[in-house]
Amino acid sequence: MIKDESDAKNILNRLGKLSAFLKNLDADAGNDDCFNYPLEIIQKTMMFDISVLYKVSNVINDRLILEVVKVLDPQNSRMDLKEGRKLRLFLDARDRLYVNEVNAFLNRNVSCINVPGKGCDVMGYVYFPQDYGGAYLFGGDFFGKESAVKDFEVSTVEIMCNFLSTLLLKTQFKQQAEYDGLTGLYNARKIKEELEKVLKRLERKSDLSASIAMGDIDFFKRINDTYGHIQGDLVLKEVGKILSLSMREYFDMAGRYGGEEFLILLDETEGEVAVQIVERIREKIESTRFVQVDRSGNIVEGRFINITMSFGVAHLNNGVDAGTLIQSFARADNALYASKQNGRNQTTLYKDNI
Repeated sequence: MIKDESDAKNILNRLGKLSAFLKNLDADAGNDDCFNYPLEIIQKTMMFDISVLYKVSNVINDRLILEVVKVLDPQNSRMDLKEGRKLRLFLDARDRLYVNEVNAFLNRNVSCINVPGKGCDVMGYVYFPQDYGGAYLFGGDFFGKESAVKDFEVSTVEIMCNFLSTLLLKTQFKQQAEYDGLTGLYNARKIKEELEKVLKRLERKSDLSASIAMGDIDFFKRINDTYGHIQGDLVLKEVGKILSLSMREYFDMAGRYGGEEFLILLDETEGEVAVQIVERIREKIESTRFVQVDRSGNIVEGRFINITMSFGVAHLNNGVDAGTLIQSFARADNALYASKQNGRNQTTLYKDNI
């Protein structure tokens, strides 16, 4: 079989749409989401039977470890390409089925070595720093004897790789500027910025309200001293996950304020209601069994540790009472201090006599 003719003009038109699509893609979208359109271009516009996306998981000695992330294979032609499967490929490309995958990775470029009846016919390399999760490979396979890949099709894959590399780096830089690298929550600068927006809105409309909660892990230094800093980081990461999953969409935001301190912003929420929400979070953290690791980061089988958190809540009910950013933090911090003084592992609502 010969691959159906692809139209260079049509492909060029799709590349223009791809550029606009990637430009408008939500910066909070997952890395894999930006590949959906390119995979469709390869499979539907460039007329390959299959398009596939790999993530470079690791390189161990003479092996390249790839994870199959997404596959467009309407005819189920390639049974070896199943989403979630990990491939362990020799870097000398002795397995001709994956010669283009290995070649694209080693040369950091597009590979289109023709091996009739075997493997993908074209494979591109998308650069992404190792610190941010490593590279991606994606390409297409004409499931037949003759690939007939044209020069303009190779150039198309190369252009898409450049587009995607630029987008992924831009997204990562934005993530670094706004998110805490350990917990995945907003960093201190971003959560303060969001609180400033709420305070300005309260100044304009006095009938609106909001609350903030300051949280602190109880005896966190003891965790680091007893189990090591790897354990401490693991606890911070898991707490961040619990907070993230506990946020109400469109109303709540959480950030790491610093060290073991966290800040929760509860928009359009009265103080008493905010306390109820935070109490549920506190109880969830108290009931969670955190996996124990040794000082080398290895999991200690069957061993867990428990932690608690203390919280202080401040209600911001209008432009006058809400006060400045510093005053809002101070109120929540004072309420948090009261929780600590009264025995920890509790939530306190700020009042003037605190």
